[in-house]
Parts: sequence; C-alpha cells; structure tokens
Amino acid sequence: MSFSDNVKKELAEVVPVPKHCRTAELAGFILFRQKKPVDKYNMSVLKSLTDDPDDAEKCMKVCKIEENNGLLFLKDTDIIERNCCKRSFLRGAFLTAGSISHPQNEYHLEFTSPTRSGTELLYEAAAAFDVVGKIASADNRFRLYFKDADKISDLLNIMEAHVSLMEFENARILKEVRNNVNRRVNCETSNLRKTATASEYACECIRFLEERNSLSTLPEPLRVIAHLRTEYPEKSLSELGEMIEPKLGRSGVNHRLERIIAIARDLKGKEEQNDQKSNHHCQDFQNGCNTRSTSCADGK
Repeated sequence: MSFSDNVKKELAEVVPVPKHCRTAELAGFILFRQKKPVDKYNMSVLKSLTDDPDDAEKCMKVCKIEENNGLLFLKDTDIIERNCCKRSFLRGAFLTAGSISHPQNEYHLEFTSPTRSGTELLYEAAAAFDVVGKIASADNRFRLYFKDADKISDLLNIMEAHVSLMEFENARILKEVRNNVNRRVNCETSNLRKTATASEYACECIRFLEERNSLSTLPEPLRVIAHLRTEYPEKSLSELGEMIEPKLGRSGVNHRLERIIAIARDLKGKEEQNDQKSNHHCQDFQNGCNTRSTSCADGK
C-alpha cells in the first residue's frame, strides 16, 4: 500500500463520537465522492448515521447535500461551523478526494473537487486551524494543495492521523538529515577543489621564480613559506601556518603567498614586455633589410 492509502486506512478507523461531527464527516465524504465505492475504506461513519449507506439519496439528505446539473453542493454550511466538525469534514473529504505523497519523495498533499465552492469549503476549514493552502484549477477540476512540510504535518494532526503523522515526521527528519549531510559534503568538496586550484597556482608561481633564480632573492619569511607550499601542496593554509616557527595564522600564510604570486606576476609581466620590445626591434630590422635590398635592386 502507498503512504496515501495508509493514511486513508487510518482515517477510516477514526469514528467521531458526537453526531454532528459524524454528519460533517459524512458530508465531506459524499460531497467529494466522485463515484468511488462508499465502503472502500470501511466507512463505519456511514453505517452509524443511516441504515442504508448505499442509498445515495438518504446519505445526501442526512448531510444536507443537494445535486444541481450533476454536481453536488452543501446546502447548509452550519453543519461544519464548529472546529471539531471542520476536522471531521476534512477527514471525510480526504478519504474520498485526498492524496499525499510519501515524504521521502516530496512534500505534497491535495484535495480535488469538481466545484470551486467545494474547494473553498475545504480551504476555509483548513484555514480555521491556520493552515492555508493554494487553489488551482485545470480541466474543469479544482485542487486545494499544500507543499509545505509543516502545513502537511499540521493537517495530518488535524484529521487525527496520528500514526501516519509520526511516520511522516520520521521520514522528514531522515530526509532533512540526508540533505544536510549532502550539502556539507558538497560544500567541503567545493572548498577542497578551490584549495587545490589555489595551491597549484601558487606552486606554479614559485617554480617560475625558482627557474629564474629569483626565489633566493626573496626575504626569508617568503622563502620559508614558498618551500613549505611546494613541499606540501595538499595541506591547507592553516596547516602550513602550524609548521612555521613562530606559528602563523591562515591569513598570515595567505598574505605571504599573495606577495610571492604578485612578485612572480610582476616578473612575468616584465619578461613579456621585453619580449615584445625584442620582437619589435627584430621586425624593424627585418623591414630595414628588406628596404635596403629593394633599393639595391632598383639601383642595379
């Protein structure tokens, strides 16, 4: 059985004691019946109110429902005036026109109705307990739905599906714990990836300076951190700071590495400028040679 069927099975076993509540539950059940068999969920409420639960006219008369153009309407809304009757009305409606997704998949509970007036009655009944849903319509049908986990939990409690409520909350807790773990793992993975990328770039800058014999000209604090960075590329900045005497904080290590990177960038920029100047001189020389060659050819 699905989670939705389990909820309905539990609700079908809840029989209100006051007659007015039983009438309200019957009204919810009949109003949204949609041609489903009356005894699908062992509706003992029906049997307690009428001697012939299969007689549609008797059932409608008991709960003051009338039919108009094939649609059912609640003629007297006073039968769901009390909050206890609103609970029963919601319970009866859910039994015949409700559904709920398993919380492991998604948070979704809804009622369907062929009339907007019926949907509005459900909306007002739930809103009386500060549980406000949303109404949508499509293909001449109306839906009152809830996607907030807290609201769905409240509705299960209102309809007195206490066992299903505990199952819902347990699944919800496990889902939230799993999501939190996944978020933390993703965050840590992202941080490790960023750390690895930054470490690799710093090592490249240090090797660049070393190849040009510029590393030895750096101040000793920078040479020390450069050596540690290339020696232990997998370690974090905080771990590198612990290996220095006196110990250095993460920001201090980061500041020294940024100075090394800036020096490497500056040196690389100067080399590129010199290369550009050299290429420019070579091009000028080549142009001059071509000009002289052309002049000699003309003179000949």
